[in-house]
Amino acid sequence: MGSLWRSVGSPRRFLNDESGATAIEYGLIVTLVFLVLAVGVGNYGDQLRILYATLSTKVVAVLSGA
Repeated sequence: MGSLWRSVGSPRRFLNDESGATAIEYGLIVTLVFLVLAVGVGNYGDQLRILYATLSTKVVAVLSGA
């Protein structure tokens, strides 16, 4: 039991330690940024696919002489 208290330090210092909370906050921020980027890239990808489909249809129409 003595080695546990030596590794943790004083109970007051242990309770006031906010490094774990800071790590959790950073993790939540990173997760939020990732979700925003994933949604943004997903929407951009859909718009890009529509643009390429439209251009492809127009190029085929021009090349076929229609």
